[in-house]
Amino acid sequence: TPELELSELNIGSRPAKRKATGGVESLRAIPWNFSWTQTRLNLPTWLGVGEAISEILASSDGDTLRQMYKEWTSFSTTIDLVEMVLAKSEPSIAAHYDQMLVHEDKAKELGQHVRKIHGETESAVLELTGHTELSEDNAVLRRALQVRNPYCDSLNILQAETLKRLRNCDDSNEVEKKLLKDALLTTITGVANGMGNTG
Repeated sequence: TPELELSELNIGSRPAKRKATGGVESLRAIPWNFSWTQTRLNLPTWLGVGEAISEILASSDGDTLRQMYKEWTSFSTTIDLVEMVLAKSEPSIAAHYDQMLVHEDKAKELGQHVRKIHGETESAVLELTGHTELSEDNAVLRRALQVRNPYCDSLNILQAETLKRLRNCDDSNEVEKKLLKDALLTTITGVANGMGNTG
């Protein structure tokens, strides 16, 4: 994710990390979520949901969970929101970021595993809702995705390339670094607007 670069850009009221030298544990929630939205995986929104749904559907409480989805507005709204985020996600774009920016084999394996979990979460949500496609009853969203995705896809490709160049840029080349940071901010803004939400 572009989380490291986000911490250098002046796009929020607070720093991306609580401590500049801290690791994952020092990240703030908003930049963390925003970074996953930029790569179109939206991980913090759905991680764990599919596993929980699948486990309950496979148990003696499966029919109760289906009934809850049909009858409990608060529960169905939550599931529908997760379904919407899954529909907005594009694991192939996230895979492109891995291909362009990830060098460690273990990290690449983790990316593949996370994308597999994404697919399993889609299947679990579809099984619970009874839908055959994500957000099939939301025509406005489906049309928006058809129109928006080609533009966002292009911006994501440009963003991954810009991140690669920025991470490989010589620190002494301030002119190139500034150009790359400006280009990155443009792609970040474009993807955030195209996604229709920031995290």
